[in-house]
Amino acid sequence: MNERFLQYLHDYCVYISGQKILVALSGGADSVALLHLLHTAKVAICAAHCNFNLRGDESDGDEQYVVDLCASLGVTLYQRSFDTTEFATEKGISIEMAARDLRYAWFHDLLKTERLDWIATGHHKDDSIETFFLNLARGTGIKGLVGMKPLRGRLIRPLLAFSRGEIEDYCAVHKLNYRTDSSNLESVYLRNKVRHQILPLFRELNPSFMDTMQSNMKHMEQVSRFFQDSVKELTKEVVVEQDGQLLISLQHVDRFVDKHLVLFEILQPYGFNGSVIQELVECIENQVSGKQFYAPSYRLIKDRFNIILLPHAEKQQDDIFYIEVDQYELKQPVKLNIASGIDAQGYRIDTRAEVAQLDEDLLNYPLTLRKWRHGDQFRPLGMKNFKKLSDFFIDEKFSLKDKEDTWLLFSGDDIIWVVGHRCDDRYKITHRTQHITKIHYQR
Repeated sequence: MNERFLQYLHDYCVYISGQKILVALSGGADSVALLHLLHTAKVAICAAHCNFNLRGDESDGDEQYVVDLCASLGVTLYQRSFDTTEFATEKGISIEMAARDLRYAWFHDLLKTERLDWIATGHHKDDSIETFFLNLARGTGIKGLVGMKPLRGRLIRPLLAFSRGEIEDYCAVHKLNYRTDSSNLESVYLRNKVRHQILPLFRELNPSFMDTMQSNMKHMEQVSRFFQDSVKELTKEVVVEQDGQLLISLQHVDRFVDKHLVLFEILQPYGFNGSVIQELVECIENQVSGKQFYAPSYRLIKDRFNIILLPHAEKQQDDIFYIEVDQYELKQPVKLNIASGIDAQGYRIDTRAEVAQLDEDLLNYPLTLRKWRHGDQFRPLGMKNFKKLSDFFIDEKFSLKDKEDTWLLFSGDDIIWVVGHRCDDRYKITHRTQHITKIHYQR
């Protein structure tokens, strides 16, 4: 298992040479095995344990076990106690969500204060499959049916290739004791219902169900990526912007094998649901003209030759959102994961458009986020001269919807990132950069 673990870690998570990893250590089998695997591989690690004070003496027992385990391995341990119930009540969220928010906020603080590189959690194959079924029940669409990802922001999940059974066997072979969370046996939590009531039925039908599901989710991820890319290309072909409106040619629509499927993918981002799309398709097939359909911010007109999409009125673009110096994520209006204090020495550049890597010492906090306005300009990465956003949009072939959805990140009065598209050249990483702020846009 050790060799498979390291291979998966390098192939799907990160290359760990010279990296410092914070292990989220609950005391359960998965986190104990993860700690032992990394320790055996002589990776630079430390551990963090949260006492959420939800299970009385059992929670305290978990904490003491973790203290003893880390002492026996010579691993530095960080501990934190939370009043989770009070936090959940104050925020109006579930206990599960409160524990998650408290845990990850503290972990990201530790990354910054202790100069660590990654957070490693013990999520495994079974957890990923349970997430698939939870998303299926919630109706998240094809994007939610791909399970957990091994790398997200500065979070890595090196055990996703292993089942719960394999992890428990590893603990047995290496004589590793671990704690059992009694709440995992309660069906009050939706995840536990999936774990104890739904998955056993599938395993009865197919003893290799968990491996089959993992293979299916990999395939689903490829299908999802291919489908989204195909719809994006098709949209460029059939959707035309004209005088602030979007026109979808009915001549093109008639060639769609499944009109509902394609129109849903094109129009759903504008707020139109499946039932509206179905009614629109019926109008197309019955050659009904003049019918209008409404979403909160847009309306559709079924004309003789086109489907016309236009906004109800000019949208307000004055909302400003702030990112403080110690903030590790932004949930609204877009999802941003923020990692600061990264050592520039030996840093490997991430070339994805959804990732901004900025010279941290040049940033002026708080950073601000707002929609683009006419007259905005910046210096696109790789260029010496300024360019208006409107010209940048034309060069990059932005649609009307793309423009409306574009957010800008500012340091002071400077645009430092056209979010998800291009950073400003003035804030790029150079040989003089000492610290890096990395921001990942979750599309």
